[in-house]
Amino acid sequence: SMLQFLENKSLSDLRFAVVDTETTGLSGTDDFVLQLGVVICRSDGTIEEQYETFIKRFFWKPGRLGAFKIHGIKRSDLRSGITPQQMIARLNNYLNETIFVAHNAKFDIGFLNGEADRLNTQIKYNGPLDTLKLSRALDPKRTNSHRLGDVTKRYGVVVTRPHDALADALGTALVLPHLLGAHNITTTEQLATHLGA
Repeated sequence: SMLQFLENKSLSDLRFAVVDTETTGLSGTDDFVLQLGVVICRSDGTIEEQYETFIKRFFWKPGRLGAFKIHGIKRSDLRSGITPQQMIARLNNYLNETIFVAHNAKFDIGFLNGEADRLNTQIKYNGPLDTLKLSRALDPKRTNSHRLGDVTKRYGVVVTRPHDALADALGTALVLPHLLGAHNITTTEQLATHLGA
């Protein structure tokens, strides 16, 4: 269980896998992951690893790839990708010893679980820790926008390519220490109260 995973660890021992997906649309069941970005970081914002890949797709009809205006991903990009099976294997590898973090985690988990379901497999998440929820909790009157671009701006985090999976994962990873600090989270026990979908 999650608490076992956290047991006897200090916050600085933990590694976080910050994940972002770019997808064909907004429905986890009918849409597909086109690009995956993963940033492995520590609670103080130290980045240990960055990974980005396109996902190979073999079923496209002619025309644009779903939300093209948002993600700008072309069919030719996907040829350099890895298969959905390889993506899930790689992700499980990253998620094994880390806490899963995403901005609006429910969204990414919905898509990733959709991919896993189609392959009759599962992804194991420790967490999740949702930076959107952390940010909103600091703003009970909802006076601010909590979209990732606005949250990064608020904390002075600069990411050069918005709506690219790695750029968004990086932006999320870089605001994570600010959000932990704003909530005065200094122990794994405190962190645990913020985990869960």
